[in-house]
Amino acid sequence: MSEAVSHATIKITEISFYRPRLSSVFVAIILVSLLSLLFVWSRIHAINLEYSISSMERDIRSHEQQITELKMEAAFLSRDERIERLARKDLGLRTPSPGQIIRVE
Repeated sequence: MSEAVSHATIKITEISFYRPRLSSVFVAIILVSLLSLLFVWSRIHAINLEYSISSMERDIRSHEQQITELKMEAAFLSRDERIERLARKDLGLRTPSPGQIIRVE
């Protein structure tokens, strides 16, 4: 009955070596390969996400700079002296006389 064992046994001075089945070795190799591919894919995906985040952070900084510049321009354009000068020069407006001002209560 011991001859019916599916493993071939080589005995060398009380040490026995079993020849593993090739199918189990192939399954193990395939599992290790799949796990390696999964690890590599996850690292590549993480690196791509890091590049995307970096690009978005650069865009945010650019837009924040643009917002600051636009706020400064709006403050410059809304100065009272500038608006009065444009009203007098371009629109031909003048200061009202005291009789033209009517207070509404």
